[in-house]
Amino acid sequence: MSGLSRKRLSRRAALRASGAVAAGAVVSQFPRVAHAHDLRPTDPVYQFDQYESIVNRDVTIRQVYEWPNINNPIIYGNISNGLNGFHFSYDVPADRIQVVVQAFASANLAMYDDEAWAKYRLGEVFKIQDPGTGQPATRNQWFASKNPAPTQPPADRADPSIPIPASKASSDAAFCSS
Repeated sequence: MSGLSRKRLSRRAALRASGAVAAGAVVSQFPRVAHAHDLRPTDPVYQFDQYESIVNRDVTIRQVYEWPNINNPIIYGNISNGLNGFHFSYDVPADRIQVVVQAFASANLAMYDDEAWAKYRLGEVFKIQDPGTGQPATRNQWFASKNPAPTQPPADRADPSIPIPASKASSDAAFCSS
C-alpha cells in the first residue's frame, strides 16, 4: 500500500462540499409561484349573477355547512336532518329553506368533473371506491345525482322514495369550493 499514491480529502474541502449540498437542498424547498385562474365577478366563467341569485335569494332559513373531508359521510346526514327538521317539525315550506355547503380541502374533489377524476385517478389517490364497481372511482359520484328531482315537497318524512335530502324538493342548494 505504501507504493500507491493516495489523495486525501481535506476537512476544509469536505465542509465546503457539504455546505454546498445543504444550501442546494434549502434552495430547492423555497416556495414556487403558483399559477391559477384569477376569477373575478365580472368574468363570464364565474357566472356571478347565477351564483348571486342562488345565495342571496329571500329565504326564511339558510343553513351553511363546512365540508372539509370528502371521506366524511356525516355531512349528508347533517344536511338531511337540518332540512327535514325545519320542513317537517317546524312546518317551514321547502322553498323557504336554503342550504349552502362550503367544500374545502379534500372535499373540493366533489366539485371536479369526471374527466379530472379519470385523468388524475382521484379515487385511487384519495381511497374513494365507486359504489357501482367496487374499484377506485374514476368518476365523480357527487357531481350529478342519479335521482330525479322531486316535482313537489314530500308530504311525509318516512316516504322511502324521497331522495336525501328529503325536503330539497323546491329549495336551492349551493355547493361552493374554496
